Amino acid sequence: MKISFVLLTWNRYKFLEKCLEALIPAIAHPEHAEIIVMDNGSTDNTPNVLARYASQKNLKVVTRKKNYGLNAYKKLFGMAKGEYVVIVDDDVLSFPKGLDDIFVDYMNAFPDYGFIALNVIQDKFTKGAKPPQENYTDDVRGDKIIEKGPTGGWCACFRKKQYNKVRLRFIFTNLDMKQSEDGLLSHLMLRRLKLKSGLIKNELCLHACGPHYAKVYGHMERELEKYEKSGLQHIVEEYKNYTEE
Repeated sequence: MKISFVLLTWNRYKFLEKCLEALIPAIAHPEHAEIIVMDNGSTDNTPNVLARYASQKNLKVVTRKKNYGLNAYKKLFGMAKGEYVVIVDDDVLSFPKGLDDIFVDYMNAFPDYGFIALNVIQDKFTKGAKPPQENYTDDVRGDKIIEKGPTGGWCACFRKKQYNKVRLRFIFTNLDMKQSEDGLLSHLMLRRLKLKSGLIKNELCLHACGPHYAKVYGHMERELEKYEKSGLQHIVEEYKNYTEE
């Protein structure tokens, strides 16, 4: 297996539906790819959305009765059989075509990087969770450019063999919204393996984070619950105070 796309989802079935509709046709070589979706204890319409893909040969659904939070990524990463593993957030709603080829090409062209993500579309509705541009510097190699800097896990790739080198530290660290899977992976890749992280400058996805898309897709209450449980009160207030422009 060349590449694994792994999604963790919980009570965001409308996002998940759009995400899978965009992801599946974006993969150029499905015969060399797998998609693993873990339902992290959803109580909404998520099981019905996933049931539609029962006949999809390269898509596997894993259902958990309990919500294990971000710690569920530990099991999800362990299940991935690909040489490369791509984390996909269920609120990413568009992808560039040939997504698998893009990641393989960039991982080969930038062997000193351990964690590489797509760049994000930014507009008046979302910044895609990307930090300010001044945090990045361009790393140019031929026709390929990586923006070296903070790297989110909205659609991000790592090599399974390198993950295995930091796996024990990863699985014994509690994950939450303050110590997330992407932040920990970036940290471990740099500190333990001396590998950098960055964004593919000219390949963009729509990471539909923020109150606008939560409201449009009817997931506002779910997002408030997530951030309240995580103690991120400033984000709770941002969502509660959001008014459509």
